[in-house]
Amino acid sequence: MRRLLYTILAALALPLFGLYACSDSDNLLYDEEDGIVLQVHAEMALAYEIDSLRVREDTITALDTLVFIGEISPSRQARYREYYWTLDGKDFSNDMNFRKPVTKPGYHEVCFVVLDNFGDTLRDTLRLWVVNRPIIDTEHFIPARRTQGLSPQEGISFAWNGYDPDSLAKVKFHLVIREPRRQGQDLRGWSLYSDEIMDTILTEPFFTYWDNPNFYHRMGNLKYYAWEVYAINEFGLESDTLIQGDFFTGGHGNEGGIQAFVSAASQRYCSSSYHMNLNVLDSNSSPVAQKVFSADTAFVIVSPLKPGKYKLVANFDDLEDFVPDTTDVIVRPGEVSIADTLIPRDTIPPTNNYLSPEGTLSDLDTLDFRDTLRFYVMDKGQNPYYHIYFNGQKLNNDYWHPFFNESRTGDTLKITLPATYKSWTYQLLTINAYDNSDNQNSRTYAIRPSMEMPKPKEDASSSSGEGTDG
Repeated sequence: MRRLLYTILAALALPLFGLYACSDSDNLLYDEEDGIVLQVHAEMALAYEIDSLRVREDTITALDTLVFIGEISPSRQARYREYYWTLDGKDFSNDMNFRKPVTKPGYHEVCFVVLDNFGDTLRDTLRLWVVNRPIIDTEHFIPARRTQGLSPQEGISFAWNGYDPDSLAKVKFHLVIREPRRQGQDLRGWSLYSDEIMDTILTEPFFTYWDNPNFYHRMGNLKYYAWEVYAINEFGLESDTLIQGDFFTGGHGNEGGIQAFVSAASQRYCSSSYHMNLNVLDSNSSPVAQKVFSADTAFVIVSPLKPGKYKLVANFDDLEDFVPDTTDVIVRPGEVSIADTLIPRDTIPPTNNYLSPEGTLSDLDTLDFRDTLRFYVMDKGQNPYYHIYFNGQKLNNDYWHPFFNESRTGDTLKITLPATYKSWTYQLLTINAYDNSDNQNSRTYAIRPSMEMPKPKEDASSSSGEGTDG
């Protein structure tokens, strides 16, 4: 009986021993990498560039395309089954990094989901608000463009239409009132040189300006003013467009005024260093008013003036080559009349003459060869520029130099000709002088043959044979 029991136990133990002997014991060992805790991180940006700002929450428009970036760390030892993205709980993408728009207005949650080898789910969530930019009506507003005769003392009313297309955000309005003084424009086309009368944020699409003696800048009579307004929502998004309006204030009784636009034909003269005159003549050609201003001024207001017909004459103050420009304008009671643009033009090119060693000017066109030749270049439209040619070859600045004479009425141009330029034949020297208005004067001088020629340079191969074999 006992022997039978031993036989049964032995029979049962043999398969168990074989099973243990055939198993891979290495798989039963603890793997340290299985104990590494994975971490996931999500970010978004507007571009793939390295310096792009990465954020975890943002406000965008429906036109923006975002870059979503997922990270799993530690990257080398990371063991996971799969990863994916969801948008508000629905499948969004199966890529680690991708570019995609979110166009539905409102609040959204974008989640980066990772399943590890143990079946655990790891998540990182981004928060996103999609809103459209506020809208402002740029066609219907008051005061309409070029409105005349408004009185600050009686109150000037501003009104427009603006709203949020999604009805998701509150909208405010940024209103600025300016008195432009000089030309120069920013990205939105406004004068950079101006006095700000009002700069305020409004919660309603209307405003009434009342003149206040405590204001640093106050509105005057018969003046030109510009105003702008754009919408901005609580997320900081501005409207794509803005209203740009302007108006004129009124005068007392029958008083009127003139707004004159003055411009230089060449942008090289649009500088505060040049001065212009605007003379106002009545119907009898008698002077009524004069304005002197720098050439970087776009327009001038002349007021008050009695109703009637006037002639405007614009010219540079100290540049005699400029031809004055004129225009006629009619002044009506209580209004500022807008005159045509006045553009004085320089049509006179520079002149140049030979300046003898004795200091006298000459009209000679044929000159003796000299190491230094001097010429007098006259231009009353400011400093001329030069191109100098010798036998058709352009001379660089090392061979010529302009400098002002003492009276500063022109330039003395000194041209240095190296001795190697001497020749037994006639040679041509051409001076091209042009001014800031691109008027050009080209004059060619003939250089007489030289009786003395420069000594030729000695060739090293023909030098003395001392010290050589022979």
